[in-house]
Amino acid sequence: MEKYTKILSSLTSDQKIDFLEKVLLSSKDLQSQFVKYFTNDLKEKISLAFNFNDKVKEMASEYQETLEAMDLEPDYDRYHHRHDRYYEEWEMGQEAVEEVVDELFDIIKADLIIQISQGNIELVMAQLTGLLIACYESEIEDEYDNLGDPQDYFVNCLQEIEKDLEVEINRTILNSKAISETIINTMLCFKSGEANQFSTKIHDLIMTCLLNNNTESCADVYAVCKQNIEYTQLFPNTYLQATHFANAETWVSEAEKLCSLDIKVASDLLVYQQDEDKIGFHKNAKTLFLIFNNQLVNIIANGMNDEYDIEFSKKVLSYKINAQKKIDDYKRLACLLSTNEKLDFINSIKNNFSHKFYIEILETENMHSEILDYSKIYNGNLSNLASIMHSIINKYPSECFLIVKPKILSLLENNMGRNYYHEVAVLIRFLLSSTSNTIAVNDLIEELCRIYSRRPALRDELRQQGLLKK
Repeated sequence: MEKYTKILSSLTSDQKIDFLEKVLLSSKDLQSQFVKYFTNDLKEKISLAFNFNDKVKEMASEYQETLEAMDLEPDYDRYHHRHDRYYEEWEMGQEAVEEVVDELFDIIKADLIIQISQGNIELVMAQLTGLLIACYESEIEDEYDNLGDPQDYFVNCLQEIEKDLEVEINRTILNSKAISETIINTMLCFKSGEANQFSTKIHDLIMTCLLNNNTESCADVYAVCKQNIEYTQLFPNTYLQATHFANAETWVSEAEKLCSLDIKVASDLLVYQQDEDKIGFHKNAKTLFLIFNNQLVNIIANGMNDEYDIEFSKKVLSYKINAQKKIDDYKRLACLLSTNEKLDFINSIKNNFSHKFYIEILETENMHSEILDYSKIYNGNLSNLASIMHSIINKYPSECFLIVKPKILSLLENNMGRNYYHEVAVLIRFLLSSTSNTIAVNDLIEELCRIYSRRPALRDELRQQGLLKK
């Protein structure tokens, strides 16, 4: 960027104009953006709002007709597996129908992106609003429920489209006046127009992106929002983006008013206060954790000072551990717990989690006798015993052997098959991690070969693990 600005400042006006003309001649989309940017033929606001709402109704009708015309009877002839594995018939039917819907939304997305690239932002927002309405109001014939709830599936498709539209907006030059008018008309459409019964979340994100790339539009949008307080609740991110540029000193206080309504507002506020206002961060974190615990747990855990409010930190870290099972979070929590609290927490992990995280905690606490006790009562897959005993095999070699041997004998007595034999061979090989077990392991191998002399696959698996001579 530094090189770009240096070259730009060295050019004459004629050189800049010459380059601009060549760029415009090379792209129809840029020509359209240029025309839209410098053409100010906007009508009066009332007339424009009526036309926008009318366009929304028109597009909603067209999209609804398109959605309802989809043939959702699975076409297995054109279906392609998404993964290289065996598929049940119901899975093929589900993914075949999803493919039909995804292809339609890809076509719609491509059209919207073209319109953005040509500077037709008002048309795009009308189309997007009409599509949202159609997603909710379409009556879909899905006999086998391959889409689940069609409305939810359609809206998820819209959310994916929104991300791609932001990308295109970020690289398109748009007229600031057109943006502010379009945003105002969109808000009015959701407040009292055709879209007044529907969610604003997708549009809120799109309009926030528009303002972020066109700060000149913020003052007009901010003024309208201050006159219509309902807009601030319907479009909190749009309002706060406008506030950021039009009245920056009030952004924090306004964000605090709206943070409980929207996850993005909440996260933006906490990220800001994490560095700028630790007291405000902890105050808002306690409130917002009750509302958005799953979405905000990482931001809150990263930003909070454990000594500021120890009980709150315990609560957040316990939740994060339950959700994510990360040993570093446990180590952090352990520093805040009393001995009894720590033991109670470890027991809760033992009773409610898979063995892996529980063993990891015991290893962290050097609770080797507890690992040995757990190995005795463990009744899951035999193949997991090696990882469970990994840290104690050298401390308790004979005890580990005495735990494993009867489990191996029981497995072979009740099961046949190479998969089981492989588990046994790997586990026996693990027992040899301690040289103290060498004699006992060799005796066990001889016993197994004698008892199961008619199972050549077992001998083959033992041989592959280096437990038998070639």
